[in-house]
Amino acid sequence: MRSLRTRLLISHSLPLLIIIFLTGFALDYVVETRILLPGFAAELTSEAKLLAELTARQPNIWDEVQEAEAYLVQLEPILMPNVSLFDLQGNFLASTDASLKSAAPFSIKLENLLSENILIQTAYSRHLESSVVDVFTPVRDDSGSLLGMIQMTYHLEDVYGQFLALRRVIIGVLTVGIFLGIGLALFLAVNMSRALRQITESVQQLADGKEVALPEEQGPEEVSNLIQTVNTLVTRLRTLETTRRKLLSNLVHEIGRPLGALLPAVQALEAGAVENKVLRQDLLAGMEDELGILRRLLDDLTGLYDQSVGSFVLEDRLVDLNKWLPNLFHTQREVARTKGLYCQSNFSDTLPVLKIDPDRLAQAIGNLVNNAIKFTPQGGTIIVGAGVQADEVWIQVKDTGCGIPIEDQGFIFTPFFRGRAETRFPQGMGLGLSIARDLITAHQGRLEFESVSGEGSSFIIWLPNLPEEKPSRA
Repeated sequence: MRSLRTRLLISHSLPLLIIIFLTGFALDYVVETRILLPGFAAELTSEAKLLAELTARQPNIWDEVQEAEAYLVQLEPILMPNVSLFDLQGNFLASTDASLKSAAPFSIKLENLLSENILIQTAYSRHLESSVVDVFTPVRDDSGSLLGMIQMTYHLEDVYGQFLALRRVIIGVLTVGIFLGIGLALFLAVNMSRALRQITESVQQLADGKEVALPEEQGPEEVSNLIQTVNTLVTRLRTLETTRRKLLSNLVHEIGRPLGALLPAVQALEAGAVENKVLRQDLLAGMEDELGILRRLLDDLTGLYDQSVGSFVLEDRLVDLNKWLPNLFHTQREVARTKGLYCQSNFSDTLPVLKIDPDRLAQAIGNLVNNAIKFTPQGGTIIVGAGVQADEVWIQVKDTGCGIPIEDQGFIFTPFFRGRAETRFPQGMGLGLSIARDLITAHQGRLEFESVSGEGSSFIIWLPNLPEEKPSRA
């Protein structure tokens, strides 16, 4: 009883065995009492009536013993039971039973037998061959006068022989049903236990850190749903493990590069470069740039944490986009000019007041602008615009950079994805677009893009123009 297979086998087969045994006993009883014995009694009654009619046409046999014996000798070849004749006083006349022929004369009491037209009496014995059925039939002439009595004796051995043969057939059929039921129960139990064993092995392999083979969905609906859930869990954990490895790899690279640049600058300042004003300013500016890179890296990691907990906590307030948006790009504009890029702003004068989290939305827009600056070569153009269309506000960041190859466009919002168009040692962790999309989604908005490889990209933020309603959290 410790294994599920054994319990399932017992739970499937035990009720079947009980039902089959009870059905067998009930069928045996019904066949014996409702079919076999009533049919036998009806057969006896018919034979008794027929023999009484034949005997009524032989009036001489009731007065002469020799005539009675001669008559029975003629009928003996066609009679199955033993037949005995008795006269009006109940005295024995003749019989087809040899043991009665040689016995001493005896008689029966007719008054006990004439209460019914045909009387059937059964005498049971411990020995089946000694159990008999006696059928007493009065014989009357055409006027209804009593001529005598016929006793027909049947041995139940032959009858029960037929019944035992029928019982063997019933037992055989029920036995076949039992084995078929047990076989079906075993098949179902093995199938279910095999599916559960596969699930257990997959979970154990997962716990041991081994490569997990996804079990095939099979079995009943509940087991199939369980296998599907385990497969989803395994796939999710594989994704998390891949993400973890990418995160560690990117962290080592992204933190190591600015630290590698800061260390020589600090060593140069310690060695006396602090006395040279021009060199000192250059070193400090470079250090500031590297610290800015580390700051953006920290912002990306903060956004990654927000993604991992499943939501962004927004602190909404009413913001006038006409004043907020133009002041948002001062830092990025200076960075673009330093790289030799041309920046252009194209904001509508009718922007509404929206209830947003300005810091979070600024982070999303900043990620888009930083990407545009990163992938636009010197001499290129970056255009930032905003306007109102129907019941939505749009904010666009467009560049004339290298664009996104078609084969990469389906993955740009995937965390840690960095396209083939990037340099050998790209900056960033491949989180900017993923974080930007989730932040915009938290504002009940959406992020769309268009890009042509070699010609540039355009990212458009769409926000609902609902200043009186507070956006729900993602």
